[in-house]
Amino acid sequence: MRTSRIFKPSSLWLLPLVLLLVVGVACGSAAEPQQDATAPEPAAKAAPAAKAEPAAVPESMEQMGAGEKVTVLVTDLQSKQWFTLNAGGPDLKYMRLLYEDMFSGQGRGDLIQGIINDWEMSADARTWILTVADGIKFHNGETLDVDDVFYSLSLERDAANLASVEAGCTEPKESAYVKYTVSLELGPGPNQFTYKQNRAAPNFPFNFSQNNQGPKGLVLPKDYVEPQLGTCFAELLENPIGSGPFKYLDHQLGVKYEFERFDDYYHHPGNGYEEDRRAKFQFLDLQIVLEGATRAAALQAGDADLIEGNIQILDQLEKIEGGQVVWQDESAHSWFVNVDCWEPDLWCYKKEARHAIQYAIDAKLIAEELYGRGATLKGWAWATENALGYGPNLDAFPYDPAKAKELWAQAGLSDGVEINIWTWEAGSFPLLPQVAELVAKDWETNLGMKVNVEIGDQAAIKDRWNNRELPGDLLIGDNEARFDGTSITRSGFANPNTAWRAVKDARVEPWKTIADRAGIALDDINEATRHQSFNEAYEYLRDQAYYWGPFSANVPWGVGPRLKSYEPWTLVPYLTAVWTIEPK
Repeated sequence: MRTSRIFKPSSLWLLPLVLLLVVGVACGSAAEPQQDATAPEPAAKAAPAAKAEPAAVPESMEQMGAGEKVTVLVTDLQSKQWFTLNAGGPDLKYMRLLYEDMFSGQGRGDLIQGIINDWEMSADARTWILTVADGIKFHNGETLDVDDVFYSLSLERDAANLASVEAGCTEPKESAYVKYTVSLELGPGPNQFTYKQNRAAPNFPFNFSQNNQGPKGLVLPKDYVEPQLGTCFAELLENPIGSGPFKYLDHQLGVKYEFERFDDYYHHPGNGYEEDRRAKFQFLDLQIVLEGATRAAALQAGDADLIEGNIQILDQLEKIEGGQVVWQDESAHSWFVNVDCWEPDLWCYKKEARHAIQYAIDAKLIAEELYGRGATLKGWAWATENALGYGPNLDAFPYDPAKAKELWAQAGLSDGVEINIWTWEAGSFPLLPQVAELVAKDWETNLGMKVNVEIGDQAAIKDRWNNRELPGDLLIGDNEARFDGTSITRSGFANPNTAWRAVKDARVEPWKTIADRAGIALDDINEATRHQSFNEAYEYLRDQAYYWGPFSANVPWGVGPRLKSYEPWTLVPYLTAVWTIEPK
């Protein structure tokens, strides 16, 4: 086994810039929306009725934690800016402090009333009527209304609002969803708008909720943002305004973000909500510190109150006097990709070979030795333990070297197959290079393979993958976990514009069968059967073994002595549930 490191940036701060510049997949061109006068009337109600009228903020809330500041240290970001369509998942660490998603959540897949306080889905899951709550304020004192939510959705979904792409302010790939839009219209009620797609979308609320792993659901103030198109939202980037639990004070790009509690934040019982989600302290500083040991040292020294940890610094966190460790379960999933194995001349063309390499690794031992409590050995790729569609039938292949050798021989293979494993250092899922080296060792021992482990920059490796430069190799990476895997399943297996990453051509056999099997789950809009449909689809995709992933990562957060509690959500990545942070 040979291990090498490649594509090293000259400085760590270059990595987010490289990630931003690399376009991972082709999204296809946007088609003009089609009008459909025969769309059904909404039939399935998906939320309770509207809330009571808002009440004034209690005086005691303004005094709670007055002058208290909490300092949070996290790992790397992505785009580091404030315009939602140009941001990436890691940017939610600071963006969700300032902005509010359209739909509120509770972790996993549970949705509750928030900015959208009532929503109805049509019987065919193609039409949604959304009702915007009254009494919500932006940080500049203006009232949030249906126009703001409508505008925020239209930036991605309505062809009439693609000016940001045409002006060069937004990447063309951000217009991909326009082709699925039939119409986006205000009404029928005064606080309502109606969104209609040309395909079933039972996952639509989840995609725009606090439970999702991306920033597309964040609501922007239309009157403030829309006039800034000519400057590519220059003022927003310097002075962002949202409706979230904190308002903006200052920032150093990619280094530090400073906030103050927004005392008029709407989500509390006085406005008819069950939970009080206002912060229990006045100021929050969020700082980006790449090195885990440095974050742990800051917590130890009292220079930080809450830090994003990983399994490598768990011992340090557990030794901090007066501190505690809380776990954010299923924050990320591992991603093992057998690259381009549809080519007949590749060693991995036959399914028996792709199964053999899974039986040949002791995934349980690797997880226990490297991660302990920091990993869960349940599920398949993004179908983690608490996700839609999970069942024990999706768990990792058991360690069985004899079966691995038998399948290897059935595939017509013998000693000497040589491949590369490509991987990278991942903040959300540490020790991937060590995973790759242990996998390589098991393959060499049990199958006589020759394996080179190549450790490099994530963006550069993905670029080579996208350009078809790694046929027959294995890619070991990470991705955000999520409850509803509709989007990633569609893009990986059922969308001809992107599915080439997993199948050669989703429109022709035998790859069409794979796409069709995935499509059975994607087209199931029945809440009672959808979980089972996804389970059956995932079981089939697991058997095909082009993608797999035996681990999901549990992230330990270090809580300093000054804090009483923090309760992060399960199955939602990054910093969550900030209102649960409580100083002593």
